[in-house]
Amino acid sequence: MKKLQLILLYTLFIFSRGALSQSITFPEDDKGRGYTERPYIRYEAEPGKCETNGTALNSTYDQRLLQSEASNQIAVNLILKNDYIQWTNEAPADGLTIRFSLPDNSNGTGIQGTFALYVNDNFVQNITVNSYWAWQYILKNGSKYPDNTPDATTKFPRMRFDETHVKLNAQIPANATFRLTKVDDNDISYTIDFVELEEVPQPVSYNSITDVNKVMYTADQGTLYSFIAANKGKTIYIPEGVYNVDKRIIITSGDNTKIIGAGMWYTEIYFTASSDDKSTYNQRGIEAYGNNMLLQGIYLNTVNNKRYFQNNDAYQVGKGLMGSFGSNSTIKDVWIEHFECGGWIENANSLTIQHSRFRNNYADGINLSYACKNSTVEQCSFRNNGDDDMASWSRSNGLCENNTFRFCTAENNWRASSLGFFGGKQNKAYNCVIIDPMEAGFRVTCDFPGMPFSSDGYTELHDISVYRGGVASGVVGVSGDLWGNQQGALHLNSSTQYDLQNIIIYNIDLYNSKNDAVFLGSSSKSILNLSLKNIHIYGTGRYGLYFSGTKGNATYCNIEYENIGASSNHNVIPSAFSFTENCESGFQLPSENNLKAFFSGNVLQIIGVENTNVSIFDVLGKKVFNSFVSSPKIYISGLYPGIYMVRWDNFNYTQKVFVPNMI
Repeated sequence: MKKLQLILLYTLFIFSRGALSQSITFPEDDKGRGYTERPYIRYEAEPGKCETNGTALNSTYDQRLLQSEASNQIAVNLILKNDYIQWTNEAPADGLTIRFSLPDNSNGTGIQGTFALYVNDNFVQNITVNSYWAWQYILKNGSKYPDNTPDATTKFPRMRFDETHVKLNAQIPANATFRLTKVDDNDISYTIDFVELEEVPQPVSYNSITDVNKVMYTADQGTLYSFIAANKGKTIYIPEGVYNVDKRIIITSGDNTKIIGAGMWYTEIYFTASSDDKSTYNQRGIEAYGNNMLLQGIYLNTVNNKRYFQNNDAYQVGKGLMGSFGSNSTIKDVWIEHFECGGWIENANSLTIQHSRFRNNYADGINLSYACKNSTVEQCSFRNNGDDDMASWSRSNGLCENNTFRFCTAENNWRASSLGFFGGKQNKAYNCVIIDPMEAGFRVTCDFPGMPFSSDGYTELHDISVYRGGVASGVVGVSGDLWGNQQGALHLNSSTQYDLQNIIIYNIDLYNSKNDAVFLGSSSKSILNLSLKNIHIYGTGRYGLYFSGTKGNATYCNIEYENIGASSNHNVIPSAFSFTENCESGFQLPSENNLKAFFSGNVLQIIGVENTNVSIFDVLGKKVFNSFVSSPKIYISGLYPGIYMVRWDNFNYTQKVFVPNMI
């Protein structure tokens, strides 16, 4: 009993953390939005949130300045040898992630720098950082994709930050001071945006895998891709280590194949084939076809440092994940960086992607593309990707149907948006947080060819928060998207391919939008049957709602405006667009059985559980609530901070929910 009490006390400590430290609280945790189960704690390089003798960079949206790509548009420069930045941490940790920027070199292959890590003034180890993977350059005339060849006359830069993560030689104790000091004797600015600390789990061992049909890879058994191909259908264990692989890993007819690493901090697959050689440019990533597959506990990285070979989209250099993964497959606890895309999945059915990190890729984080259906991306981190972080594009060869993005956090996206739907049927996104996108926060558009939005059912987006989304039009490289165009924090555009129809958007919070909070535009196509409800707009550079040649029809209910930059909440509504208030109909609650409980507005909300028994259990298994519920929505307050299990419909459905500390 005493052990269980200690577990509960530790859980409460985690949710009430921060009293003795300088860590930051993620926005919207109290609403249950974003990557709520993240294991890391963040420490920002900002005045008042750290100690430093470096130079703090003032917040700005001017894209010519490095800090426009930093979190909160603030970072710290360490310029001279022995310049430092330090924090007091709050929990034991041996996993360190640094988001940094170093200048590029004239060839576009970056430079290296070194930080010394001290804990309580004691040297622990040196950490090398490298700008090799950062710094992409875009032609000012907008005619090509970004590449990694500098040219200050004709191009402007983006993706000026990257990350490195290190499992430390020694654990940083709780309440210790940890310091990063510049080691190199030069006057080059080493820029820190933030660091994250976490306690790295123990590695998964071969003996802990209970599957009798298991095999373990060792270097003396040939290449990794050959070993995997020879053992399809088995559980393949890859021990701790870095594995250099010079070809794409392709798994065909791979039913029941499971690839398990020791953990994302322990097992790394590094794809070494050059993306500058036409014979090898696309030899990277894991391409899988098979049902009931598993990919777990692996870090994927690559020598690639660009989006396309020769900047030509016909020569795609390879995604971290590709193929279909068949039906009922799972991808979890993977970390993917520096690929063309983190993942581009096609024709999957009931794929689950969870507890994974898609960061610092040159295009999309994850795209559930043609013919994907019934698939879910949840509890994932997206950061510093160069196209849509989370997307579903129904290309001409297959409709995307009933796919879901939920409980994800997307940050510092530097092109396109953090969340996008392009055609499809009954796809959903909810309980997500989007922070510091350089362009749109999330978007539903008709820009790309393919299958249109279906008239059967609705595309549904709700309970989403966007911080500092959207962008004003302007000179490329100074403002605007890659072509200098404006984007809304919420961007809806029925452009050229098909009508934007049957979209439901509700419970949206848009904070400090850089220009217009909501953009509603049309060109040759129309917006039809759009419903907006409970849209809260807090701070804009210009309008709350901006209408651009909009035609069609939409209804709205409860749009709230605060601190609007323009003289009115919205510009003139075009006569071709019917925009009418309707608070009586046209809105639906989430319909799926696997998400009905979430924490929002300081209470636990349980929805869609009409005429069934609902039970709530705390972390010790004690029942704290039990009642037959006759209404479609109930609210429960007074729960202590911690983890709870909500069960309903005779225990056929279970969901884990956490209640944060509200102090």
